[in-house]
Amino acid sequence: MKQFLLLVVVFYFLCSSAFAQSKTEFGVTTEGSLLIFGDIPHYSQPKKNTLGAGIGVYASRNIAGKLSADLGVMYRFKQMKEFYDIGSTGYGYGGYDGSSPYSPETVQGWKTFPLHYVVVPVHLQYLVYKNIFVRGGIEASWLTNYDTGKDKTEWNWTLGLGSQYHKLKWSVNYIRGFKDVGFANNLFTVYGMRSATAYRNNMLQLSLSYPLWQKK
Repeated sequence: MKQFLLLVVVFYFLCSSAFAQSKTEFGVTTEGSLLIFGDIPHYSQPKKNTLGAGIGVYASRNIAGKLSADLGVMYRFKQMKEFYDIGSTGYGYGGYDGSSPYSPETVQGWKTFPLHYVVVPVHLQYLVYKNIFVRGGIEASWLTNYDTGKDKTEWNWTLGLGSQYHKLKWSVNYIRGFKDVGFANNLFTVYGMRSATAYRNNMLQLSLSYPLWQKK
């Protein structure tokens, strides 16, 4: 909540410094994304690249000349597929080398984790040529359906290129986490302990936005 309030204050400061004739806009936004899960050495299982989607609302305002800022709130859905391997090593069931008569056969497969986020993005956007613009900023996101431990907020940076056709804006963006994050994944080890999944957010995003209200 503190991070969310900080983002709101920053956005308000940017907007309050705008010219009197600046343009204010409220609208809806949606996204589709390719999620690229790279492996984290030593404590991360292999993952498959998957797809995601999201929808939300935004407010934007011109700051000066061709520069504008926007603040949004959105719901984002991501799906993670992670490989699991239980019982094939000494850390599985039975003896250390798997030779114990109490050791079952190896259990392997792919586990799918649906991930539900609340995301607050803040962007700066600059019009470089006619309807072509570049944008960049930060995102604060909260995973709502798993235990994330002490690191409740996931911070990402974004960079993209877009254009506008009539009122519809589109952009292709790269989103990357500042650090590795994780969550308890509900798979239990043979010792009765809940295992965890670690990753760093890494995605290509296609974003569409459309204004519902504008004022100059």
